[in-house]
Amino acid sequence: MRIAITLLIVLILQSCNASSVKVQDAKLGQPSDMGSMLSALEKPGVIVFEKHLAANWQVPLSGLVNLKHPKAIEVGLRDQDEAIKIFVYTLQHPVFGTFLVDSGISERFIDAENNSDVSYIMKSAMNTSALDVVLSTKQLSKKIDNLTGVFLTHIHFDHIMGLSDLSSDIPVYIGRGDASSSAVTHIATQGTTNRLLKNVEYLQEWQFTEQGIIDVFGDGSLWAIHSPGHTPGTTAYLAITTDGPQLLVGDVTHTRWGWDNGVEPGSYSKDTKLNARSLKKLKNLVENHPTITAHPGHQN
Repeated sequence: MRIAITLLIVLILQSCNASSVKVQDAKLGQPSDMGSMLSALEKPGVIVFEKHLAANWQVPLSGLVNLKHPKAIEVGLRDQDEAIKIFVYTLQHPVFGTFLVDSGISERFIDAENNSDVSYIMKSAMNTSALDVVLSTKQLSKKIDNLTGVFLTHIHFDHIMGLSDLSSDIPVYIGRGDASSSAVTHIATQGTTNRLLKNVEYLQEWQFTEQGIIDVFGDGSLWAIHSPGHTPGTTAYLAITTDGPQLLVGDVTHTRWGWDNGVEPGSYSKDTKLNARSLKKLKNLVENHPTITAHPGHQN
């Protein structure tokens, strides 16, 4: 009897993970530090950067912005459907190839309501009927000669929706702890997450040290910055590009208002206080180095 109960508990805990897809240590990237990253800002950029609009969408503002934050209260923000965008970024490196940051959206979401990868619960909760696909990941990948990998900011639904358009030999990198993150809601979401990750044999986890900074290619052209809170492994990316430094903050803040006012997300974040600290760190980076262009997760 005790063995049966123990097995049941183990199964329940496993079902509470964000995903059951296997993970392994990323072989790409070297642990580094803030000083080295700041020094790289002074060097000429070698990465060709493009920002692509994958889809338009609407979701509740209370998930995107912490409406209990004093600044949100001060201006009278109320919950409502907020227009947002799904972006995918391309980083073309002259030596290492072309990488996506986040995955865009699969052509299967052109008819989102009949997309069998997504459960009925997720379709309802995430308002997939409001998705308007502009550029599918399959369409984008046809324009890329040497797609080498995908760097995810985090594992949430709207950042992995394009992976099913890509072949299984393309490695996918993510912050440590995202797949194994536990929450009761994952009982309802894990199946959808696993199906969206069906072409991913292993998630390649960044090996962050205490500094929380990785020199991705080892040449100072791209930096992964551990920015936990929204999810445990949330990762921002600082690319030193031919158009200047570009900071892709993911959903450390979703909206332009959230970024400009230093207000973290609301109910969509796992740890709001930790998210706020990560946002403050990234805001300080840009304020002290104004050549950096910041890109919030879902608004220009």
